[in-house]
Amino acid sequence: MESENDLLNLLHKSPNSESIQTIAEQLEIDHNFSFRKDRNDLQGVWELRWSSSNSPFLKYSPFIDNLQILDPFNLSGLNLLKPRGIKSIIGTGILIRLHYMNEKKIGVKFTHAGLVGPKFGRKYIKAMKKINNEQSGWLEITYLSNKLRICRGDKGTLFVLRKINSPTLFKNFKALIKIY
Repeated sequence: MESENDLLNLLHKSPNSESIQTIAEQLEIDHNFSFRKDRNDLQGVWELRWSSSNSPFLKYSPFIDNLQILDPFNLSGLNLLKPRGIKSIIGTGILIRLHYMNEKKIGVKFTHAGLVGPKFGRKYIKAMKKINNEQSGWLEITYLSNKLRICRGDKGTLFVLRKINSPTLFKNFKALIKIY
């Protein structure tokens, strides 16, 4: 059986490999995620490394960081596309409100979308608008560790994300979310 480390290595060396889905599905078997016991591991900055979607925004790119920052304790999140290598929150973002549906599924409601720029002094440059037509969905967490998250979306998409150790990005997200 393939292991988490095998999948992480493959995501790093061959992020478009056809083997990723097979290994991810093997890891999903017998994994017992629960929000009550695993919420700490869910919090943080996650990089989307692979998805089964055909959307170009849900594919790995060596030039763009496709991040999801989650704070399950305050039920908030941010999907962020930003230039790779920049350590601050800058790029195109969608703010998310989270709600628990059950022990494995988390509901998502997209609240604001647009551009978010760097912080100057105490203020962010931002051009985010409230989303008037409610956009919502859910994610079922099917595998979670302190390094890797595998989940399935409400449209059947399989996502594989790698946890990034970035206290600065998480801190900047917490400051940004207070504005909204």
